[in-house]
Amino acid sequence: MNSQTYDYKDQSLQDQSFVGQDLTGADFSGADLRGCDFTRATLIGANFERSTTGQTPQQIRNAILSIIMGMIGMIIIIFILSFLIITIDNLLFSWFGEIYRRIVSVLSSIFLFLLYFFQSLIMDGFPKTSNFLANTVIASLTTIMLLLTLGLIGISFSGGGSILFLIPAIISGIVTSRLFTWLMEAIKGGIGTSFKKANLTGANFSHALIYNTDFSFALLTGICIEGWLVDSLSVFTKSQCEYLYWQSPQERYPQTGQFQEHDWEKFLQKFIKN
Repeated sequence: MNSQTYDYKDQSLQDQSFVGQDLTGADFSGADLRGCDFTRATLIGANFERSTTGQTPQQIRNAILSIIMGMIGMIIIIFILSFLIITIDNLLFSWFGEIYRRIVSVLSSIFLFLLYFFQSLIMDGFPKTSNFLANTVIASLTTIMLLLTLGLIGISFSGGGSILFLIPAIISGIVTSRLFTWLMEAIKGGIGTSFKKANLTGANFSHALIYNTDFSFALLTGICIEGWLVDSLSVFTKSQCEYLYWQSPQERYPQTGQFQEHDWEKFLQKFIKN
């Protein structure tokens, strides 16, 4: 066990990495821990009283920059594909005439209507989906739908176009709007501070402000949570806690024994603020 005592009291530690470090008994009281990475760190008995976690401006800028770069790359690809699609579309129109455009319009409307109809189901799965897709891909989807909307509007008012394409254009515009909202939520919901797989046994989080923080797989047995505030963007996936303290060292909860299966997850819901 580490015999050295680390004193970070009231310090600004934004964006610093403590990955895998032994910080047993460290004092982070009043510290600004936004953007810090404590993944796999040993923080037994550490003091996080009055500390603040969450995203930093640099993390948000990096997220936006990655989105912009991804969208630029996607726009280039889309322009190339659009040229090929328009060429094929004109060729098929010259072969089959207006009936081809009507069929495509109906099929597009059906597809986009189904997409709109199931958007609530998609949005409900946002947290899990975003972990796999990442912000850049969500932004790319938004870009695709935006260009699709503009393309449908352009076809509707082109010389050989059909007014029927306005229907899928409107639906596509609605879907694009929802995707943009989804993207903003992805940026806002990004993890700022990480305690993933950290050992926080006996840590003191009294009056701490916990925002955009990842406690996945963390050990939280014996923590003190007097007056802490946890937002709905913090993650406790598969975290472990046998018992905790309302006040240190009094008011143990549960008073005897330990949390039963799923009790810890239910208990957390009392403190998570939207």
